[in-house]
Amino acid sequence: MTAMMRAKDFVSGSEVSFNAGALASCALCCYAAIFWAQIAVLERLGIRQPKWSHDGLRNKFGLEVVKKRHLFTDEEVKFLREAYQMRNEAHYSDKELSRKRVERLLRHTKEFVEKVNTIVR
Repeated sequence: MTAMMRAKDFVSGSEVSFNAGALASCALCCYAAIFWAQIAVLERLGIRQPKWSHDGLRNKFGLEVVKKRHLFTDEEVKFLREAYQMRNEAHYSDKELSRKRVERLLRHTKEFVEKVNTIVR
């Protein structure tokens, strides 16, 4: 399965989770979609690694995709840190996520993955 296929698969999972009211699951799937979409762009640019860390991926994406090639603006990717924070809250905390916050994350995730899809085609 390609990185882009994984990203789309996780977007589908995030939508199903959100519609079922499973907000933590939605946040986890959103982050996974973003993670794999970033990998898809980097692979399209010829940048591959056998394994990515969360920080390593975020840093490499920021440098290669945002700063060097200007494929995304800082504005378009400012939610990436929030996505990682929500992923941690959803996965490791018993703190309840707000529906509004998760809905915003889902919207940004779908926009991000769609833009990635146009870049990697």
